[in-house]
Order: sequence, then C-alpha cells, then structure tokens
Amino acid sequence: MTEKKQFIATEPCDKIKFVAESPDEQKTTLKITNQSEMKQAFKVKCTRNDLFRIKPSTGILDYNQTITVILIYKGGQTKPPTEKQQFGVYHIPAPENCTCEGAWAEHYGPPQGEHKLRVVWNE
Repeated sequence: MTEKKQFIATEPCDKIKFVAESPDEQKTTLKITNQSEMKQAFKVKCTRNDLFRIKPSTGILDYNQTITVILIYKGGQTKPPTEKQQFGVYHIPAPENCTCEGAWAEHYGPPQGEHKLRVVWNE
C-alpha cells in the first residue's frame, strides 16, 4: 500500500485547545506549511460559524511557505457544545497567477488533501 503524500502540514497537527467555560474571546494559532513543489490554495473551515472565526480562512501558499491562521473561539458559552467540534484544512494545487477563489472555482472533485483538527475543551 502506498502512502499518500502530504502536501500540507499543520501545527498543531491534530487538536486545537480552548478553555471551556471562559466568557472571553480566545485566540490560538494554526500554522499551515506547503510541503509540495507547487502552489497550494487552501481553505480552513469549522463545524460552527456561530462559535468560531478563522482569519484568514482562504489563501494561496507558495512553495515551502508557512502561513499563520488565527482561530478564534467567540466565548460566552456557559458550557462547551456537546457535539464534536473541528476545523478542517483543505487544499488543492493552485495554477500560477491565479487567485484563491479562481483556483477553487475551477477545481472539480474532492480537495487534493485535508487535515481534520479536533477541538479540545480544557476545563
């Protein structure tokens, strides 16, 4: 069985941590690195837009480029949601001189790769 090449690396690689019952907005960072030999268009999505914000949520990464994305938990919840929350990082090859929106608009089929990051609530 051949292992699928990972074109994008994320740090952290598996979980995003927030404090469960904080009334305050919380921010954490997610680093996304392009490990391929071509540009990659990326999107970061979350399970609930009413709980989280992502800045920037889309972009294009050049070869070996790393971008820092800010993940924001809006806070103000008396307890964290019981359903599982996650962030997904999706990517596709980006042709030279195209915009991120253009790359996704012209892409057919599933993304070339995706990373799922589980939200973990610290007490």
